[in-house]
Amino acid sequence: MSNATDTNWFSSFFSGAALDLWRRAIPVEQTEEEVQFLGEVLGLEETSRVLDVPCGNGRLCIPLGLCIGSVVGVDTSDEFIEEANRSALAHQSNCQFLKADMRKLDFKAEFDGAYCMGNSFGYFDKEGTLRFLKAVAASLKNDARFVIDSNMIAESFLVNGAGKEWVQVDGIYMLVENRYNCHESLVETTYTFLSDGKEEKREAIHWIYTAGELCKMLKQSGFEIVELLESTDGDAYSLGSERLLLVAQKS
Repeated sequence: MSNATDTNWFSSFFSGAALDLWRRAIPVEQTEEEVQFLGEVLGLEETSRVLDVPCGNGRLCIPLGLCIGSVVGVDTSDEFIEEANRSALAHQSNCQFLKADMRKLDFKAEFDGAYCMGNSFGYFDKEGTLRFLKAVAASLKNDARFVIDSNMIAESFLVNGAGKEWVQVDGIYMLVENRYNCHESLVETTYTFLSDGKEEKREAIHWIYTAGELCKMLKQSGFEIVELLESTDGDAYSLGSERLLLVAQKS
């Protein structure tokens, strides 16, 4: 692996223009669909307690916290945690937000469900990923479900991923430049954000796992696989699907 990108890139990535674009990128309709999907596949009830990791600015936490017992969101971004707390208070949503490393969760069989949404999977190498999955498993009650959402799974990214592309969201432009490392099975990405005449650059890494590798790591971490989907509509995941929604259950 080259030294161009710090493997802890996520600790400083989420600020400024990167967060501005993320706030604007996801339509309300998608959030509503994902909240409904999570409620159904996790089997949530009015008294359920759920873990969102990483939670970002509470996009999913806050609407979920209005219809279930409580949601705990974990993230490393101070800016997003502060924004999520303000929003939860304004909406009177039953949420709690904590700054913590996804691999070092300090919960013991507390939650009735958990999810990792927003394409936030793949930040770590295999060792770090196993630590994350085992930390989530330890946080869940027996038979509780866990949802992973990613478009960086090999069957998706290696078919659909572009070397370079421009993205425009409202008044923000983002240039995405991917460099795939075959030796490490990871993609190093340079993001260039252009907004209000200013330019910001960010570097990121995503480790690329096949769906089969992910399933094996989940089983190794104490989960059984329930289903692999390509959308919140419930269609089955297959080679070339743009997105994986994997549902697992703590065994």
